[in-house]
This record gives sequence, structure tokens and C-alpha cells, in this order.
Amino acid sequence: MLHQEKISVRQFTILVFMYTLGTSVIYLPSLVASYGKENGWISVLGSSLIGFGVVFILNKIAQLDEKKHLFELLEFIFGKWIGRIISVLILMFVIYLLATNLRQIGDFITTQVMVQTPIYVIMIIFILVSLFAVKLGLEVIGRTSEIFFPYALFSLILLIVLVAPQADFSNIQPLFRENIAGAFLAVFPASEVPYFQLFVFLAIFPSVNKPDKAKKGFYIGVALGSFILFIITFMALMVLGPDFTARNQYPTYILGKKISIAEFIERIEILVAIAWFFSIFFKLTINFYALSLGVSYLLKLKSVQTLTTPIAFFVVILGIILFPNIIYFMDFSQFYWPFFAITFGLFIPLLMLLIGMIKKRKQGNGSQTPS
Repeated sequence: MLHQEKISVRQFTILVFMYTLGTSVIYLPSLVASYGKENGWISVLGSSLIGFGVVFILNKIAQLDEKKHLFELLEFIFGKWIGRIISVLILMFVIYLLATNLRQIGDFITTQVMVQTPIYVIMIIFILVSLFAVKLGLEVIGRTSEIFFPYALFSLILLIVLVAPQADFSNIQPLFRENIAGAFLAVFPASEVPYFQLFVFLAIFPSVNKPDKAKKGFYIGVALGSFILFIITFMALMVLGPDFTARNQYPTYILGKKISIAEFIERIEILVAIAWFFSIFFKLTINFYALSLGVSYLLKLKSVQTLTTPIAFFVVILGIILFPNIIYFMDFSQFYWPFFAITFGLFIPLLMLLIGMIKKRKQGNGSQTPS
């Protein structure tokens, strides 16, 4: 089978946490502030509730057959041909997601850190590191997450602690008086990036050595990631103000620039960059692994790593072609991408759960019927 490798529940939880942060840790405050202004933090709370609902659905799907990964479950639930058609559509979504994530990290570095570096150079470097991780296997990815998790978490906590003295509560006042409709409207797009993409973990769920405890780990990873996203958004609104947060594409990175201790420790925004590099790396790698697993399964290849190299370079080209400039990317992300995300991240899992439960119940009834 293609999922013979095993990872621990702890590693699975950390991967979920890193994936939840992903690109959201640096983009989310701007998104919710553009809708709800000073009440943008309400959007994050609302989206986290949706996130727990998504995890509940995914855990129930995995429970249908804990030995089957995502693409095997699709064939088991929908039948061979319909299952394969849906699998191809999901793979198209994941490769698009992978190209989008790669383009995001390229745009960030070339506009904020290394402004004279060609974007394709950054994208190639990141995809090669991710390619190397996928070729080494899921067990190595899981062990690597344990190594980098403390650094990412410590960087974010240190950022929050050091910027807290500059927080101004008046920036989020008046509470619950204005822009409430916008705050609730933002719950949908705010759920798209952290939560509607979590379905890819069904691809690695059978590889967790203790499936029953993995369900709890799924909740813990999402809960911890949601809490960090909420605190980061809350701090961005209180320190930068809702207007500046909404106008800036990378408010969390700007938040790091605001740190000043005794006029000696200043501009340590690298903390944000470090945390984001780790989280986006694991998001890239998990998506890459899920994509490789799906392609290998549909083409009946013996190894997940067989086509990873051509896929990697195809993703780089796709990321450059799809988004000619940052304005096009932002418009697409805000107005069109959420509809794709909710289709694959919520509607299809709901359909899988509904049909899967009906099918399993019929099989159970059939097995109890005397011959």
C-alpha cells in the first residue's frame, strides 16, 4: 500500500497546527479588518467554530475506514468511476493550492525581504526543499515538524509578548456597535484558508499509528492554531489599528517592526518571517505529499515519490502563469477562491460523510440479514 509509513499522534497534531497557521498567520488580520474593521477579531472567533465543525466532519469520514486514505475513501464511497472523477477534481484543486502557496511565499520575500531577487528563484528554492522532504517520506516530515515546532511557537509567542506594551484598546472600540455585519460576513472568507483546506489530512490519516487518538490530535492542532491566529489578529488591530491593518497586505510582519525595547531591541520582524517560513513549509509539504499520493494511487504507481520531481517544476510554472501580478492574485483570492475552497473543503466532505454513512449502514444491515 502507498501509506505504509507511520507517524505519531504528536507529529500529526503538530502538522495540523503548522498547516492551520500556514499562510493565515500573516494574511488573516488584513482580511478580517477589511470587512469588520475594529470587530475583525469576531470574524476569527466565528471562523474557528467553523474549523471545529470541519474537523468533526473529517474525523467522521476517517472513521468510516481508518485504513483507507482520502482517494481510497472516495472510491469506497462513490464507486470506482465517480470516485476517480472526484479524485481528479480534488487533485486539480490541490495542485492549484500548492501553486498559490508557492506564489504567496515568493511575493512576500520579493516585496519585503529580498526585493531584487527574481520571484522564480525563491519559488524554486522552496519547492526544492519541499520536494526533498516528500522524497524522504512522511516519517521524516513528521520528525522534522517536532524539531521546528518549538522555534515557530516560541517566535510567535515572543512577538505577542514584545508587542503587547504598544496595544491600545481604543483601536478596537466601540465594541459591537459598528461594522458588525462586516465582521460576520468575513467569517466565510476567514474560514477558507485555515480550515477548508484541512481535508488533505485525510490523505495521511491512515499513517498515524493510533487513529483513535489522532482524532483528538486533530482538534488540538486546530485549537492551538486558531488561538494563535486570534491573538495575532487581536494584537494587530490594537497595535496597528483597523485601518492600517486592512490596508497592509502583511500586517503581522509590520507588527514585528513595531517592537522597540529600550531603544536597543528593535525591528525584530524576522521573528514573524521565521514562524511563517516554518508554517508555510509544512503546508507546502503536506499539500505536495497529498498530491503525490493521489497521483500515485490513480496511476497505480508503487511509490509516492515516483512523479514528485516533474510535479514540483510544473507547480513553479503554474504559480508564475496563474497570477501575473499581486493585484490579480488579491482579487482572485478575495472574490473567487473561497467558492472553490468551500466546494472542496466543505461540500464534498459533507457529501462523503452522508453517502458513506448510508452505505456503511446498508452493509451492516446486509451482514446481519440471515441467509
